[in-house]
Amino acid sequence: MEQRFPELNVDLSFEQEFQMRVMEEQVSAMSLQEARELLLQASRLLMMKDNVIRSLVKRAA
Repeated sequence: MEQRFPELNVDLSFEQEFQMRVMEEQVSAMSLQEARELLLQASRLLMMKDNVIRSLVKRAA
């Protein structure tokens, strides 16, 4: 995949890697329904984050 913004760092920090490990442990203990609800909530939050970023970029332009 071609990187459009090679100067952007998309790697996780050590702290983020740790948070991912904690999340993996928590998810493994969840029921399927709980995991689905968490996935939907995370997806919604990511969409909201995208909207905030888009709005800030429009204001800055």
